Amino acid sequence: MDPVRLGRPTLFATTVLALALAGCASENALRDGQALLDQGRYEEGLARLHDAAAQAPGEPRYRAALALQQERAVASLLAQAERQRTAGESEAAAETYRRVLRLSPRNARATDALGALDQRRNVEEMQKQARAAFRRGDLELAEKQLAGVLALDPNLSDAQVLRREIDLQHARTASPYPRLRTRFTRPVTLEFRDANLKMVLDVLSRTTGINFIVDKDVRPDLKATIFVRQVAVEDALDLLLSQSQLEKKVLNDNTVIVYPATPAKLREYQDWVIRTFFITNMDVKQAQTLIRTMLKTKDLFVDEKLNALTMRDSPDAVRLAEKLLQAQDQAEAEVVLEVELLDVSRDRFLDLGIQWPSTFTVLAPNGGAAALLSDLHGPITDNRIGIDRSLQARAKSLNNDVNTLASPRIRVRNKDKAKIHIGDRIPVVNATSVPSTQGPVITETVQYLDTGIKLEVEPTIYQSDEVAIKLSLEVSDSQDAGRTNSGTTLVRVKTSNASTSLRLKNGETQILAGLIRNDHAANADQVPGLGDIPGLGRLFGQHDDSWKKRELVLSITPRIVRNTPYLPPHMLEYGSGTESGVRSRPLSLQDPGRPGEDAVTLTAPPGESAPVPPPPVVGSARGATLPMPPRSAGTTAPANLPPPPPAVITPPDTPVSPAPLDRPVTGIPAPLTLALEGDSRLKVGDETLVTVLLKATQPVISTALQIGFDPKVLKVTEVVEGELLRSDGVVTTYSSNTDETTGRVFVGVSRPTGGPGMTAEGPLVQLKVQALAPSSSSPLKVLVFSGIGPGNRLQPAALPAALDLAVTEP
Repeated sequence: MDPVRLGRPTLFATTVLALALAGCASENALRDGQALLDQGRYEEGLARLHDAAAQAPGEPRYRAALALQQERAVASLLAQAERQRTAGESEAAAETYRRVLRLSPRNARATDALGALDQRRNVEEMQKQARAAFRRGDLELAEKQLAGVLALDPNLSDAQVLRREIDLQHARTASPYPRLRTRFTRPVTLEFRDANLKMVLDVLSRTTGINFIVDKDVRPDLKATIFVRQVAVEDALDLLLSQSQLEKKVLNDNTVIVYPATPAKLREYQDWVIRTFFITNMDVKQAQTLIRTMLKTKDLFVDEKLNALTMRDSPDAVRLAEKLLQAQDQAEAEVVLEVELLDVSRDRFLDLGIQWPSTFTVLAPNGGAAALLSDLHGPITDNRIGIDRSLQARAKSLNNDVNTLASPRIRVRNKDKAKIHIGDRIPVVNATSVPSTQGPVITETVQYLDTGIKLEVEPTIYQSDEVAIKLSLEVSDSQDAGRTNSGTTLVRVKTSNASTSLRLKNGETQILAGLIRNDHAANADQVPGLGDIPGLGRLFGQHDDSWKKRELVLSITPRIVRNTPYLPPHMLEYGSGTESGVRSRPLSLQDPGRPGEDAVTLTAPPGESAPVPPPPVVGSARGATLPMPPRSAGTTAPANLPPPPPAVITPPDTPVSPAPLDRPVTGIPAPLTLALEGDSRLKVGDETLVTVLLKATQPVISTALQIGFDPKVLKVTEVVEGELLRSDGVVTTYSSNTDETTGRVFVGVSRPTGGPGMTAEGPLVQLKVQALAPSSSSPLKVLVFSGIGPGNRLQPAALPAALDLAVTEP
């Protein structure tokens, strides 16, 4: 026997056997890998899938399974790490991110997250530094430190609280309008009725050192009536000018021009500025419309190439435009939509039974068809009986399973539509026949029909990290339905549609299932009666059963990539003037001065514009009065008058309350006198007891007072009622409220209505105060006090001097 001939079939059989074994090994590796992945053992599962792809390099489905499962494993691990990081499990999150890098070494998300976790260990120290800077009043440094903290952990609750405190402090102290700054820092009290305006300006000039230049068109007979207490000089001047329809222009720190607020004078005195804004995110045409609509600015130029806007308007309008654009020119939010669609189609066909003849025919003796009755003569044997079909035993079963899996990811901007189409474009030919003298002319056109999976989504992203999604899904399949007589191709399309709107949180997964179509068709070709016997009926007929089932499962997960940034309240709401004029700073009263300072009172007798007897005096005690200097009513204050040196007056033994509006201050002691008693020196962390003492020489039934302190230096930990109003055993009504943000304590104490008042001397309220930060001088002061006597009569009271606390390091 020839050995060569024996070797060839042996080699062929060996090759075939090796290929079969390799295919079996690849399938086993694929199944093992899928099982390991389902158990969460991603590294081992992907290694098995890699082995399957290596053992069958010519089979693309193994490589596709490896790539798909690797992407899913990375996505699952990233989601797990994010949940661990949010829950505060930093070490577990870091280990999960390292697992991601072992699977995908160039994954940028895991690399950045590991870097952020390393820096997060310094968050606590950075937060302490931000809090310390805020207590010192250094808002800029506090914001810089806080920005670093929030960049590492945007959801840190303590950092969010500190940010709200900084925003609140900004809202209280924001003053972008250029203010008049004088060397006279104490608050003033103005009490003028029907006084000549120029005379009032003269008094202000001599007292505060402000130089006034009055326009020639200001009427000399203008009268002013103003009663304000404890206000800053700049605010008092604004109130005085606004009621007389006047405006001012600041020339330097202590010089202003006063002119009528007429359109002609505004054009003459009001300076305009030119400002160019480079728009980053919004359309420059929208920015132009915004400025023109809100500020009524006429001089605007738009450079669409540079996406820049240039405007010319008043400084107030430019500042307001800057605030508007700062709030509106924000990057659009974006979201990544992770979609998974599973289309399961199952077809079952069963043909089981015996097919019997359905027609029996008697033939003629010659074997032909019997056309006449005479053809039926003679004996009817088996060779004269014909049947329409043969007897058949049928047993056939068909199974057809189709699983379509699509998992696209698409990134889309807020309120933009995104479309996904996975499938085929079926050409459909249309034939058009046009008659002519030489015969019909047939023209064919081709149109394309999209089939497969079509998904349309339109997200709306909210600042609450929620996404509203309008979703439309269509799954279609085409089948050839023949042609018409004119040659047009007919296509039958089987379609499943679903449309919905839903709102999901960031990272929340919603599954849409239950889109099921289940068809069952049963056909029977059987012997009547016998084919209906249960169980045995298939022996007497042919039975065809078909089942068609189709199910769609859709899951969608939004992941916000970039949301609209948080804007603090002071950037969203700000003054803009009145309907007739634009102002970046509204007409309002600011903090009148430092705690513990008393106001200088400027007053005149009702209706008098003549000079009042000298001497002019600046008083340091509350209620001290500055009479008008001997100047004529129509003269203007000198423009360059320097401020007088501060005159010092020794306060009386018993300070008096501010004078009422209808009478000057007298030296008669008030029936109610307050005093503050407590230690004046503290160390950081120490506590002291401060007592508010009340001496009532007339009956008092109820009291209400407001105490101010610096919340950056001091903290009021407890407020208790004193024994004064309940010393006779009467049950009193007591309430207190402490506002740590503004540094205010509100206290109310009252005796029973209708009962006798209390005339005595003793503690009214006691405060437990804790030192927070070192300070050479931190006054604690009674800001407001009211005492009510019998008959609901207000008793005059003398407020005490501030208790100046010095806080040192421990």
